[in-house]
Amino acid sequence: MISLPAQAAGFNGTATIELLDTLSHTQHVKLIRPLEFTDTEGNTWTAEANRVISLNLLTDEIRLNRPLPNPFDYLKTIILYNGQVEHSRANWRDIQSVVYEALIADGLQEHWAKMIYASVRAEGWRWEPVESSCFRSCHANSPTLRWRPVPDYEQLLKTIDWILVEIPGLPEINDRVDALIIKTGPHIFGQ
Repeated sequence: MISLPAQAAGFNGTATIELLDTLSHTQHVKLIRPLEFTDTEGNTWTAEANRVISLNLLTDEIRLNRPLPNPFDYLKTIILYNGQVEHSRANWRDIQSVVYEALIADGLQEHWAKMIYASVRAEGWRWEPVESSCFRSCHANSPTLRWRPVPDYEQLLKTIDWILVEIPGLPEINDRVDALIIKTGPHIFGQ
């Protein structure tokens, strides 16, 4: 991640992909060229090329219970987020915060962007960066440490409905979503 002066958030370039349709990679794409996104704080996030990326940003509990825009409507955000998850270098909180900006830059309407952002915040991947002291001391024998929190899905679906009707601000969404997470993951601190 490179810090630059504050600017408008946006993707740098286009998503050059190859559609994959194999038994092991249904609903996946392969990123041919790197994709970069610069957030409003001037940080540049990169999804590296030659990566196989799932087109599913959200779990079935959300995708099968609420209408969503077509994944190709926010493909760049899916690529950006899943690229960060794969490398697990940056703090997961930081990339979750960037998701909303990326969705808006991808052209989604505000209510869809907030709904997807809330879902990612509630059930999106979390990880311990390989460089962290916790990873070196607690999980040194593991190549990666990733997990998904478990939200109260009934409450999350109600929250999504609330977002689509009220279109609240991000701080309100954060408070409501954080309160409905039942299991945060393998660590009890810093979550």
